[in-house]
Amino acid sequence: MTRVISNLLQRDGISHTPMTGRLVIEGVGRVVPHCWIKLEDGRRIDVRARMWLGDDPRVPHGIVPDDALGVQYEGEPFQVVGSPLVFWVLTDTTMDAFAPASFLAASLPAPQMANADGPGLGSVQACARPASTAAL
Repeated sequence: MTRVISNLLQRDGISHTPMTGRLVIEGVGRVVPHCWIKLEDGRRIDVRARMWLGDDPRVPHGIVPDDALGVQYEGEPFQVVGSPLVFWVLTDTTMDAFAPASFLAASLPAPQMANADGPGLGSVQACARPASTAAL
């Protein structure tokens, strides 16, 4: 999904960085390798963490604030080449079927999630294959 979302963000001219590495959720587990998207303002788009770590409210999903408590992303950027063909192979549809993601370009408050202001839930979808999901 990271490649799909990156293609849509590229199409819409939204600055972002696809990342690959590991995700560690304090008291829940870890996912290695894991892929996500880092936005210019520090927020992340992560839609696969719950697939690997379950529906625990501490596990991010969607647009993740950069100050989410107990959530550690560590990784390196990787390049996603915008390709309508690859997009179609991954989604079985064209990029035109998706509305613009212009809401991400604005500095909007991130969805509620566990962060410095208190607990909550997040809410958007990357690539991941768990090597370990052992609780910390």
